[in-house]
Amino acid sequence: MGKETYNWSNHRGPTEPVRPPNKSVEIDNESLRDGMQGTQVSLHPDIEKVFRYLDELSRLKYSEHLDLGFPASGPEHRQRITTLIDYSKGKNHGFTFSVAGRGAAVDDVAAAIDVSQKSGKLEETDLFLDASTLRATEEGWNKDEMLVRVKKNIEFAKAHDLSVMFVPERASETSPEELFEACTIAADAGADRIAIADTNGVLTPMGTSNIFRSVFAEIGTKYPNIAFDFHEHDDLTMGIANCVVAANEGVDRLHATSRAIGERAGNVPLEQLLVVLNLNGFRQVDTPRIQEFAQMAADIFSVPIRSHEPIIGPESTATASGVHASGYRKSRNIYTPFPTGPEYVGLKQKVSIGPLSGLSNVYAFCEQRGIELPTEEKAREILDFAKGKWGLLSETDVKNLLGRNGDLGL
Repeated sequence: MGKETYNWSNHRGPTEPVRPPNKSVEIDNESLRDGMQGTQVSLHPDIEKVFRYLDELSRLKYSEHLDLGFPASGPEHRQRITTLIDYSKGKNHGFTFSVAGRGAAVDDVAAAIDVSQKSGKLEETDLFLDASTLRATEEGWNKDEMLVRVKKNIEFAKAHDLSVMFVPERASETSPEELFEACTIAADAGADRIAIADTNGVLTPMGTSNIFRSVFAEIGTKYPNIAFDFHEHDDLTMGIANCVVAANEGVDRLHATSRAIGERAGNVPLEQLLVVLNLNGFRQVDTPRIQEFAQMAADIFSVPIRSHEPIIGPESTATASGVHASGYRKSRNIYTPFPTGPEYVGLKQKVSIGPLSGLSNVYAFCEQRGIELPTEEKAREILDFAKGKWGLLSETDVKNLLGRNGDLGL
């Protein structure tokens, strides 16, 4: 028997937006906290590599805020967080910082306060709690008692000059009544932000729209000074689409991780999200540097870029189709989602020759590699060879067929 959860895709709430779209939506970079929980990262980067990551992130203005970790994990982790804050503030990176903790655990809040007092520069603590009856039943919690603890811990953090983001974990499967109750308690206790968390990655774009319209109507209108975040996971591959919907519904800040690192299928991929937000008018981003940044992040977090990974993969702008190669030769902007072609994201068009190619592939292949264009007769010989090979031709194959590097030995 399946678990009993709420489906926000079927929710009947406001049918019109409650807020205007946010055309300058911020990014909370969770790579160094939520991302580090992912098993994709088999080796956590050393501190010098993280320094480089922060340097580039600041230079390119790809994030405004960073969640640096879970200080209750231990003194070594707390020291690392303090070192990162001190380094970044010393470099005038311009970030704000937070750390995470369990909302009902006073020791977690105390650990955040310890980091704040040692660095003097920690702005926020993010306190999470799954406020659903389902989770309370499975854990053997007294839900009312847990909510009382959250209230006290928010007040505790605020008394020590920390702003608080309350994160109703698994909000995307929690009933409206339970979600609104937890958010109201947090708001009354002084929470500065509320992050709607799709912890299981189950939301659809319709569900995302429904949950934010309802939360804005029920909580946002009553507490106008509270900002709202969206913490999304990508289990059903709808993370970026849901983030665009959230920005369109007026959310203040979106969470993402470099290389989509994070538990299970990972979080929303920062690099791709930045490009999509830019294309849809929600941020102004230096997109031609995105592939270079993505490669740096891939090296730092030891999570390679897949060849055809959307937007940043080296083969994501390639084709071996005859019809498409013909279009590429006539216009740089044909068969691409980018307004100025692949250079928009730091890539180049790439045409290959294979069994489904046409003459345009042969000509484009040679043009892109500085090979003198063959006669039509020779081009057809190359094409016939490709159709018999049932695979893509290499540059060496083509040069040999053209007689430039000796006999191919056919």
